[in-house]
Amino acid sequence: METGMDPGLKNKVALVTGGSMGIGKATAMALAQQGAQVAVCARGLDALKAAAREIMDVTGSQVISIRADMTSAEDVKMLVFSTVQALGEIDILVNNAVNSTSGRASELSDEVWLNHIQTKIMGYIRCAREVVPSMRSKGGGRIINIGGMGARSASATNPGSGVTNSGISNFTKALADDVAADGILVNCIHPGSTRTQRQMGLIEERANREGVTSAEIMKRTVANIPIGRMVEPEDIANLVVFLASNQASAITGQTIGVDGGAGRGVYY
Repeated sequence: METGMDPGLKNKVALVTGGSMGIGKATAMALAQQGAQVAVCARGLDALKAAAREIMDVTGSQVISIRADMTSAEDVKMLVFSTVQALGEIDILVNNAVNSTSGRASELSDEVWLNHIQTKIMGYIRCAREVVPSMRSKGGGRIINIGGMGARSASATNPGSGVTNSGISNFTKALADDVAADGILVNCIHPGSTRTQRQMGLIEERANREGVTSAEIMKRTVANIPIGRMVEPEDIANLVVFLASNQASAITGQTIGVDGGAGRGVYY
């Protein structure tokens, strides 16, 4: 985020889940560029370590990598404890981890549904619950939940995304109201079609399902985005930086879509 105003993020401690690639990696990079010390976590350790090294090389900020699985309450406790031990009490949490599987709404198994819920809804809840004491001890903090526009548009072939992201929006508001008096601000971002490895995989899955090329699916996707391009991970990262900054000190309990104008709903 380029601005003439100081965002106030220098030496802040940030924890970014799902930080090895895509939106998480771009977010960790953007926060580190503002001088924050960053902990990134994911399940795949090799990719995670590579991302941390790259961010440190580019920004010069301290970045640590911690393997953690959001479906494990013990992993989440360890993640937050290790971050505090290495960097200090946490100022910023960016909940971004996701592990979704597409499939027909009428056919998804319990196992698939529970994996969606355990990774995203419960993973976000666990991380938030663990960092709140850190933020209270520092007199405030920011929690930013990365959801998805599936919350606002049901899909017969990817229902898990809609269910979990809708839940994240509701949890965001509930938590925001709960911790506002502690100086902790909580917001949610719903990315639209974003050029990430996961999104490219979904496009390929859809192409195979429909018997067309990935290029054709990409063309159709972009045709429905008024700005004429897919959202980039950096577009999401820029909003995260703003919401974590001094300039967003009165914004809490909000869900903000970053979809290039693709959404057709009007929300008041």
